[in-house]
Amino acid sequence: MSSSSLSSSLCCFPPPSPSSPNLKNNDLLIHNFYTPLELKQLHARLIKTNTPLSILPLTKVASVCALSPSFSYAHQIFSHLLETPQTSIWNSCLIRFAEGDSPSHALLLFYQMRLFDVLPDTFTCSFVLKACLKLSDVVNGKIIHGIFQKLGFGSNLFLQNMTLNLYGLCGEMGDAMLLFEKMPQRDVVTWNIMIAQLVKRGDIDGAYCFFLRMPDKNVRSWTSMISGFVQCGKPKEAIDLFMKLQDEAAS
Repeated sequence: MSSSSLSSSLCCFPPPSPSSPNLKNNDLLIHNFYTPLELKQLHARLIKTNTPLSILPLTKVASVCALSPSFSYAHQIFSHLLETPQTSIWNSCLIRFAEGDSPSHALLLFYQMRLFDVLPDTFTCSFVLKACLKLSDVVNGKIIHGIFQKLGFGSNLFLQNMTLNLYGLCGEMGDAMLLFEKMPQRDVVTWNIMIAQLVKRGDIDGAYCFFLRMPDKNVRSWTSMISGFVQCGKPKEAIDLFMKLQDEAAS
C-alpha cells in the first residue's frame, strides 16, 4: 500500500451501528494482533469493512509499531489515531516492556516515540532507564541521561539515582563518581548505591569513605559496609562497625 493511498484510506468513517456484524467480527480481532504484518492486515480489514480506526487499542498499536521496520507506516497510523501526541499511551507500553521479558523493545519504542515528536516525561525516562538496568546497557543509559537533562529533569532525584545505579552496575565508576558529585541533592538511597557498588568492586576503602561522609545512615548502609568488610577479609573492622551499630541502636 503506497503512502498516498494509505493516507486517503485513513480518512474518518462514520461509526457503524453497534449491532453491525462487521463491528462484532472485528471486535474479535482488534486485541489479537502481535506483529506489524498482523496490524497491517487488521488495518486493511477495518478499511474494507468501513470500521473506524478509533476502535484499535492504542497501547497495543504502540507496542507493535515499536517493532515495525517501516517508520512511515507506523507514523501514519498514529497520526490518524491521535489528534495530539499522548505520552501516557506510550508510557503504558514502555512499562510493560521494561518490566517484562522484552526490555530491548522498550528502547525501540522510546526511539520511535522520539521520532514521532512525542515529548517524554519523568515516567517515560524512568521506564527506559529500568530497561537499561535490566539489559546492563550503559550506552543507551548515557543517551537517556543526556535526554532527560536536556528536558529539564536533571534535578529529579529518582532519575539521578537510577542513572547512578546503572553506571555502578555496569562498572562505570568514574562516571558514577562524577554524577554523584554533581548531584544537587542526595538521599540515603544515593549514598547506599555508591557504597554497595564500591563494595561489589572490592574497593572497601572507597566504600568506607562514603560511609563516613554519609549524613544519615539506615540499616542497609550499615549492613552493606559490615558485609563488605567480611567479604574483603577484614573481620576486625566488621566487628568494630557492628559494635558501633549496636551503640547507635541503644542511644
